[in-house]
Amino acid sequence: MKKLIFSVMLALSAFFAGAATRLTLDNGINIVFEGCADGSVRFEALGKKPSAPVKEFELSRETAAEDFVQAEDGSYRWNGYTVIPAADGYTLLFNGEELYASSFNEEPSLLREIRNWKTATEFYGFGEASRNVSLRNQSFAIWNVSKYGDHAYLFIPFYVTNTNTCVYYNAGSNDRIYFQDGKDFQVYRSAYHRIECFVRQDLSLEESVAKFYRESGVSCLLPKWAFGFIQSKYGYKTQEEVTELVDGFKMRDIPLSAVVLDLYWFNRMGDISFTNAGFPEPKKMNDYMEQNGVKLVTITEPFFTTECVNYKELLSGKMLCKDNKGKIRLWRDWWCLGDKEGALFNPLAKKAPSFMAEKYSAMLEDGIDGFWTDLGEPENAPDDIKVGKYALIDFHNYYNYYWTKALYDGMKSVHPDKRLFIMSRSGYTGIAKFNVSVWSGDVAVSWPSLENQIAYGLNAGLSGLAYWGSDVGGFTPEKTNPELFVRWYQFGAFTPVFRAHGTDSREPWIFTDRETEIVSKYIRARTALLPYVYSTARQTMSGIPMMRPMFYESSSVPQEYMESQYMFGDFILVAPVYRQLAAEKEKTVYLPCGNWYEFSSMKKIKAEGGTAVTVPLTLDDIPVYIKEGAVIPAEKDGALYVLLVPANGVKNSFVLYDDDGESEQYKDGAYSEIELSLDGFNVTAKRSGNADFLGDDLILAVPASVKTGSGWTLRGNFKTKKVSVSEMENGFSL
Repeated sequence: MKKLIFSVMLALSAFFAGAATRLTLDNGINIVFEGCADGSVRFEALGKKPSAPVKEFELSRETAAEDFVQAEDGSYRWNGYTVIPAADGYTLLFNGEELYASSFNEEPSLLREIRNWKTATEFYGFGEASRNVSLRNQSFAIWNVSKYGDHAYLFIPFYVTNTNTCVYYNAGSNDRIYFQDGKDFQVYRSAYHRIECFVRQDLSLEESVAKFYRESGVSCLLPKWAFGFIQSKYGYKTQEEVTELVDGFKMRDIPLSAVVLDLYWFNRMGDISFTNAGFPEPKKMNDYMEQNGVKLVTITEPFFTTECVNYKELLSGKMLCKDNKGKIRLWRDWWCLGDKEGALFNPLAKKAPSFMAEKYSAMLEDGIDGFWTDLGEPENAPDDIKVGKYALIDFHNYYNYYWTKALYDGMKSVHPDKRLFIMSRSGYTGIAKFNVSVWSGDVAVSWPSLENQIAYGLNAGLSGLAYWGSDVGGFTPEKTNPELFVRWYQFGAFTPVFRAHGTDSREPWIFTDRETEIVSKYIRARTALLPYVYSTARQTMSGIPMMRPMFYESSSVPQEYMESQYMFGDFILVAPVYRQLAAEKEKTVYLPCGNWYEFSSMKKIKAEGGTAVTVPLTLDDIPVYIKEGAVIPAEKDGALYVLLVPANGVKNSFVLYDDDGESEQYKDGAYSEIELSLDGFNVTAKRSGNADFLGDDLILAVPASVKTGSGWTLRGNFKTKKVSVSEMENGFSL
């Protein structure tokens, strides 16, 4: 008994290390809190037998130089925060205003926090979990999992409130959170008998998100080609199929940036090479693709069957996961693809990065430009697996992060200047810093599924996963319908990563000429907008998502419209259509204060004070609007255009960005920027950067209805005029 008491005291002393304030509640639960250097407060609640088996992988923040100081009334104060202890918890105030009150109780199986938010009524973020942008009245088990026909649940335990408070939990696998709905309390439950979170009050939601991007190290650009249109399906089985696919796009004059190969490019799971007989000359195939400006992406998984070409090397290199008895944990699943059994890769193994460096470098030499890491939750892995010294049940949510890290570190060791593209189904806090793009997984081919994508993309972006996309067209079942197919493409054109995928064909021409024409129009529009998209991607390095909830534009947008529309970059408002025309022939869109222009017609709409407009719907278009004061660069026929939407009294600016699109040299200053500032009807240009990737000639375009000076040419809905950057350096009058 004495030995047990001593071990518990020893464990608690480890948790209590540092200069934090420590309280013991009446129910025996211990509370620790301290100020952090970033201005947040760390709270930790510990039950009688707390556990933190993977604590070294958790988010940590530097402790502030000053401690909380106890006041005469028994409260504790630091940096504007006040903690008021209670018999079963505490209340947190900031600058005298109550943020929330928490109470704790413990059962044999879990520790529970009940939190009552005083002023916050909306919660956003938490990765790719919620079908609604608002997390309110939803419950989640924090366990990364892909649900076929639903979506991939990818949890980042970070959220922001509509009163500018941000929270991050060091969540244990299968911890559960319930977000309050205004009547009930927020609840957090942990079977580890330990709950740790960071709370910070910021000036705005945007500030909270930007700080989280910086803290989690998310500051990188994908290669430029990754922002074009990417074609995929499950799957292309021969190199003839691939070359015919490229020819199909070329014949129809539809832009194509990359093609993705699913399972059929290899013979056995874990080969990680062109072992399938359907691809006898991959170099020849790749040369043809490169001649047509098309990149190649291939799938890999963390599973290796005993018969794959790499199994013996992994076995001898101690890079496979074992069971509790120290034996390689073998089992059979669908991914064995006819082989007897296989094992899970150990990303923490000493030789893991060098193995990844060798195998994925060989993929580059085969002409593969990007890597698709799938099944990385890891999918369906048995509970008795150990990843190094860690039980998989504890390490589960971290697995894909460290698998990706091993790949990234290995590749950088031999190709330090190669800008990677890694498309991942799972992940965890900060994974995007490895040049990762995530997508919503094996989603259903249905109208509700299309509607859900808005929330997945927006909350992912708020959680540090800026490079998000979905399976355009829907993944399962095989067949889709023409109207849903078109609507998904129209939505996908205004998402960070635009990639079609499904269990059957999802090429633009699978239906009639009419659907093909509409889909092609949106692919061409996306391609024309690449200078805007790429410059917007650059903004993510400052912590600004590409796909943004409407509160980024205006805090006065009603909550109902947060669920149905969003901003794509600074100036484009997108309202996807996710109902059949037979059921819904019009859509209501909220336009924040100011004037807006229809994307397709350039028709001006006044929205003084903010207004809801009812838009008649046709299959040809979805409601997309350009903000007055917009500065939108685009490209057509090799010429660089800048769309300007001038108005008296309206000021805006946009930084047009470019680099070589494929190396890491942009991190060392090898890029060009032109800051274009629009003040009423005057535009000014200012150059920066230390490389010349942007020329001097621009073609300015304004809506045809805008009054301008002489020398402009009328072209459809626009007036255009060729002007040099040099002419605009001291101001140019439109």
